[in-house]
Amino acid sequence: MSTVVSAKIPEELKKKADKYGIQIGRLVREVLEEKIRTMENQMLSSQLDEISSKIGSKIRRGDAIKAVRSSRDER
Repeated sequence: MSTVVSAKIPEELKKKADKYGIQIGRLVREVLEEKIRTMENQMLSSQLDEISSKIGSKIRRGDAIKAVRSSRDER
């Protein structure tokens, strides 16, 4: 399922995007996906740090990160 998002940009910017063959919709989608991935990773890292501090040295941070990444790759 998709939804429509619109934004106003200067006419000159639109002309330049057209001139260089930039597909604005695709670019916005890619940049938004990357931003969300980055923010999710930061949030997970913060949560891992918090959990790690609560349980001490029982689990190494690197092992936890590998487990999270492995779980994400399975989706």
